Amino acid sequence: MSVNDIRSNADIQTYDLANLVSSEISHVQSVLQMLSKSPLIQDGDFEKAKETLNQAEDSTSEIVDFYMWLDRDGKLVWVSKMNQTAYEQYKDFDLSYRLYFINPKDTREVYYSSVIDSNDRIPRLYISCPILSKEGEGEAAASAAPSVTSSSSASGSGGNNVTQGQQQFEGIIVAGIRTDIFGRFLKGQISPNLQSQVGLLDNRGIILYSNHTEYMGKNVFGFQFQSFLDEFDAETVRAMNDGLKAALGGNSGSRDIRISDSNDDDGGGAGDAATFVYKPIILDGKQFGALYVIASYAQVSDAAALVNLQQNLSTGTIGVIGASALGIIFAILLWNRRLEETVSARTAELKAANEQLKAHDKMQSEFVNIAAHELRTPIQPIIGTIDMLKHRLDSSSSNKSKGRVVQVTEEQLALMDRNARRLQKLSAEILDATRIESGTLRLDQEVIDINEKVESVIADAKSLIPQGQSIDIQFKPAVDERGNPVQLLVMADKLRMFEVISNLVRNAIKYSAEDGGTITIATDKRDGQVVVSVRDQGAGISAEMFTRLFTKFSTDKKKGGTGLGLFIAKNIVEAHGGRIWAENNNSRGEKGARGATFAFTLPMDK
Repeated sequence: MSVNDIRSNADIQTYDLANLVSSEISHVQSVLQMLSKSPLIQDGDFEKAKETLNQAEDSTSEIVDFYMWLDRDGKLVWVSKMNQTAYEQYKDFDLSYRLYFINPKDTREVYYSSVIDSNDRIPRLYISCPILSKEGEGEAAASAAPSVTSSSSASGSGGNNVTQGQQQFEGIIVAGIRTDIFGRFLKGQISPNLQSQVGLLDNRGIILYSNHTEYMGKNVFGFQFQSFLDEFDAETVRAMNDGLKAALGGNSGSRDIRISDSNDDDGGGAGDAATFVYKPIILDGKQFGALYVIASYAQVSDAAALVNLQQNLSTGTIGVIGASALGIIFAILLWNRRLEETVSARTAELKAANEQLKAHDKMQSEFVNIAAHELRTPIQPIIGTIDMLKHRLDSSSSNKSKGRVVQVTEEQLALMDRNARRLQKLSAEILDATRIESGTLRLDQEVIDINEKVESVIADAKSLIPQGQSIDIQFKPAVDERGNPVQLLVMADKLRMFEVISNLVRNAIKYSAEDGGTITIATDKRDGQVVVSVRDQGAGISAEMFTRLFTKFSTDKKKGGTGLGLFIAKNIVEAHGGRIWAENNNSRGEKGARGATFAFTLPMDK
């Protein structure tokens, strides 16, 4: 292998390793963000959440030692794969003094640590991500423990740019990465044909990994590491320091250096020389750190010595050439394999995105069909009644003047009024869904008593009960210690709150049993939150429908509808800083209970 081959391979390896570090750290960050937004962790479902943390460790076990969950006070909740004995010993262990807790708590952003000596004396890197919820969400979730939940995203993704409530810090999820394991992982990616050393720095120049482990955690420009470099000649020291500064400044490059002791008498030779390659590591558009590789030219001198000693042995010469060729082929195949893996991963991502687009197109197509049907349903009886009245007017022989009059029955007037109002509500739902999608939903907030809104909805909803169906709507308001109803004041848009409660009650009426039943609307207050629940005695929510609740166009083919009511209710509640969920009544341990309960929370007015 020639000097140029070693330079080229070292260049490729450095580029590969830097991209690999960026990819692996990005993957760990994505796992942390997924865990921090998981409903199981957001709602404090400890038993299921700890299993999720264990699975996350399995998916990143090549570099991650463990995942750790700390609560809002910095106390330990769970560490992945922890056994029960260790859990009892370290439960509530206070880690609030650690920077990986303090920084994300203050900044609400992902934090990357330098090398830290853990409590078990093992040097590790830590990446931590804050757990953020809506104000008051954590307490409400812990007490309500819903089966299906939907809360505002901490990152604001999803396309619903409605007015967001203030985010509340609930704790952190931390990934612990052992520096020795991470170092071995990096070394394992380098071709064995290259006699090389690897170094990894953070963006401040702290050594995260080095073949010389005694310098990990030290600054590359500090006294200790610089004293180590002083063993080399002045030109090498200058070249390495300039290269490291360039890498930390966002630049790539390579330099020739000598790695023999500066006090050697032989003055150095090809075996003492090496190539020093450096490259910045970029993560999410920001510099995470820098990586360097030192590849020795010793193979070149070894090959030359072998040729000089065995110049008459053609078999030996062929062996050296073959070994060098194999080394180059190995490096190229390794690079090619990684390129194929990257292309495969990107192809899979594009395929998933394409499937999402197809699903979205299908949902839109279904909505157009549903909307057309829902619009036709109230229009047809209105047109039919009008045609009948026109026919009656034309057939009246005694009334041919301009101001002709036709008699309209109370039943006909009620039919037209009912269907006209249905059309009005349908158009309002479509308009609200459009406003939510475009981020133009506005709230005119004022202090209101939620109990008064519930009473107004009940008065209005009784007229929606189908004739012949016996449905009793009951109201159980929050009471004080003496059993007297109390005011529940919230800062809210009164028209939007009427719309939310009305949608839930209409939904309960729609899915009530054909023989009727009772719909119970209750209000309560918990931990600074107002809770409103609507409970029916219908068939309950099917497993298939559970996965689509609160999403656009999610309809029951038997019952019809546009599938917009719960979607609109969810977004209005979240725009007020609240959360909404649903559960089947039999899931709460009520033997023989029928139907479902929909509930939402709002922050109480202060």
